[in-house]
Amino acid sequence: MNQDPTQKIELFLKNFLASLDTQYTPTPASNIEQYALQLGSPLKRTSSIIVNGNPIIPSLQEDSKLQFQKKWLLTPLSFHQLTSFDAHLIPGTGLFVVHFAAKVKFDQLGKNRLGESADLVHAQESIVNNGLNKGQRSVWGSWFGVDCNLIIDENFNESGLGEFINSLDYRFTYIPQDSIIKV
Repeated sequence: MNQDPTQKIELFLKNFLASLDTQYTPTPASNIEQYALQLGSPLKRTSSIIVNGNPIIPSLQEDSKLQFQKKWLLTPLSFHQLTSFDAHLIPGTGLFVVHFAAKVKFDQLGKNRLGESADLVHAQESIVNNGLNKGQRSVWGSWFGVDCNLIIDENFNESGLGEFINSLDYRFTYIPQDSIIKV
């Protein structure tokens, strides 16, 4: 029997969104660079990336994936939830075109993923803990709407690990009125 080639795409998309939501936990052995490389890990270094209509243009020093990871590192903690997707294998190309909708909420504490804030005066405890208060919990805001288009390699089915995303267009379609996060 022929198996539906899009069958494993839902798991791939959930893993991709989970890579965007990865939280940094500072420890003596933790490495910020290694953490940053986990963000959007299925993206190829040569991926075409657009966020809210703004293309990320690679430079001689940094590819588009690295630029995206640096920008995403500066955002607050996020929590994505896949709501729907549609995928089509383009015959003879070895590529899937995937459109998906999701919702995402952000931590409203005013800190980025590393626990840094724009505050000019930091409490001593915050500095000692690399900006993260160990007992501090996230304060999740309302859901944002997200619409994404991807072009991924057909062989993502084989292992699920690696760089498979050739193109990412990530757009916010709904921004809640009560959010302090501006995108």
